[in-house]
Amino acid sequence: MSAALAIVLVLLPAQCWGFSADVFLRASVATGIPVELLLAISHVESNFHPHAINMSGRSYFPSSQKEALRLLGRSGDNVDIGLMQVNWGYWGDKFGVSKSDLLDPQFNVLVGAKILEHCVRVTGSWWKGVGIYHSQDGFRQRFYVEKVTHAY
Repeated sequence: MSAALAIVLVLLPAQCWGFSADVFLRASVATGIPVELLLAISHVESNFHPHAINMSGRSYFPSSQKEALRLLGRSGDNVDIGLMQVNWGYWGDKFGVSKSDLLDPQFNVLVGAKILEHCVRVTGSWWKGVGIYHSQDGFRQRFYVEKVTHAY
């Protein structure tokens, strides 16, 4: 990710995004994941949309948390939520969180960073960890890593 984009995101007021960009800084400090990598993943996953939802491969960008909660009420377990598109079906029980918990930008980015931290530890590699963060399928991992690398 270009330094200019990172600086712009950090300096943007919360009103622009509905959240403060320091959620990425806090998650980086808590996990050791570079803030630029968290920003790149969020850009690829949700285009920095805090209420982004993906249900079984279909993306939604609700205009409010209330609208997002309505969508989540209709979703099954296979749903990716928020800035980091945390898959609730896989990670919800492991972290003991509800779908609505993952709509909180600060919490979502922290959970995403912790997932990425786990993936990096398991694989022993930043970029393999990024691939596993997205998918277990090798082809999908490579495609995703290319997208994140480009955003990075």
